[in-house]
Amino acid sequence: MPTSAPGAAAPSSWKSRPRRSTARSALCCPRGTDMLGKPVFSLPGPVEAATSLSSFSPDRPPLRPVRHERPKIWDLPKSCHCVTLGTCLTLAELRKTAKRLGLFHGIEQMTDYELHGAFVHAMSTRNRASNAVQKLLDANHAGAVRKASRCHSEEELSAFWDREVAEGQIAGAFWAVMSHVHLGGALEVRVFGEVHMMSHLCGASHRGDARARSLAEQQCAALVRRLEQASAGHLEALASRDREIERLTRLVSGIEPFVREAATLRARVAELEGGEQTARLADKADDLARRLDLALRRNDRLAAEVDALTGRLAAAEARAEDLSDRLAEASPCTVGACAEDCPFNLEGRCIAYIGGRPRTVSRMRDLVERCRGSLIHHDGGAEQSAETLDGVLVRADVVMFPVDCVSHTAVEKLKTICGRMNKTYLPLSSASYSSFASELARV
Repeated sequence: MPTSAPGAAAPSSWKSRPRRSTARSALCCPRGTDMLGKPVFSLPGPVEAATSLSSFSPDRPPLRPVRHERPKIWDLPKSCHCVTLGTCLTLAELRKTAKRLGLFHGIEQMTDYELHGAFVHAMSTRNRASNAVQKLLDANHAGAVRKASRCHSEEELSAFWDREVAEGQIAGAFWAVMSHVHLGGALEVRVFGEVHMMSHLCGASHRGDARARSLAEQQCAALVRRLEQASAGHLEALASRDREIERLTRLVSGIEPFVREAATLRARVAELEGGEQTARLADKADDLARRLDLALRRNDRLAAEVDALTGRLAAAEARAEDLSDRLAEASPCTVGACAEDCPFNLEGRCIAYIGGRPRTVSRMRDLVERCRGSLIHHDGGAEQSAETLDGVLVRADVVMFPVDCVSHTAVEKLKTICGRMNKTYLPLSSASYSSFASELARV
């Protein structure tokens, strides 16, 4: 624990209070307090401490008389009480002692500095507080006191102090030296001064430790935040892993029936591969393969024959259509001088021809005009818009369309529109000129 500087001045509020007599503080009031229960003490100031220490010079009489037994705490100079308590005892020990003996009023509200000052003030005389501190010092530092008791001169005591300081045993050595019967003025001044300077070094170190502790706390907080973030990320990763495991588990559960079925099929295949039934099936498969090959060859021959017949049929149909067209053109109506009762006299009616082949439409228009009628044509939506179909049909008296050159959708639409407009429509079996001419007689 850091020691208190013996030269430190007490707060002005304490120094301004009137000092009460030691007897009154010890007997009439709670130990270390005034009539109001407040601690009454005054730590030595720099001037007082310097004056007291000046009496320790080797060429001057010692501060205390030579003794044949160890001095008690109240026998030491008052200037030594502060540093002795601050160096040799902890505040926790002092507070525990004060509570146990009920030494000071309002101990729970006293600060560490007030508690220390109350004890220092009480050490100037023998009383309950000084007796308790004397026992505590001897008990805590019994080993150091026992070692120091083997020193029979100031030189031996000085060597003992040097050894203990080198080993870091400052508290016990200080009490053993300060309470030793062979302590002289010169050694007392040296020991007191060394401990006093140690307190300054300790204070500076404490300030450095405070700064380091503040930096460490900031770093610790940053590490805690990073740890929390990493922990959150780890927990999210674990949750994601659990979700993936659950998904895979469901997937495995879903394919288990297929796995069992595959195992059954593999067993069945193994059974078939090793039995007579496999041989029979292999023979049957070979026979079916041969028959399939023959059927494919026959099918190829028939396909070639069909292609040839189809070509011949198309040629025959084209020739028949050409002959039919020639026959139709050789009709008496083609001379342009029909009688009044000619069946091809359209009497000015309008024929709407939907679909068909463009190369025959002009010939159909010439035929209709020779029969005293008119023809309007619409390609059924191949190039002309289907939206204009209504405008064509509304002008027609009869609608004609080849079923082989117009789509099924267009045919259904034509029938619907003609039904709505109450128009007569004649489906033609083909887009040939002869088919048109033969149906024209029915108009």
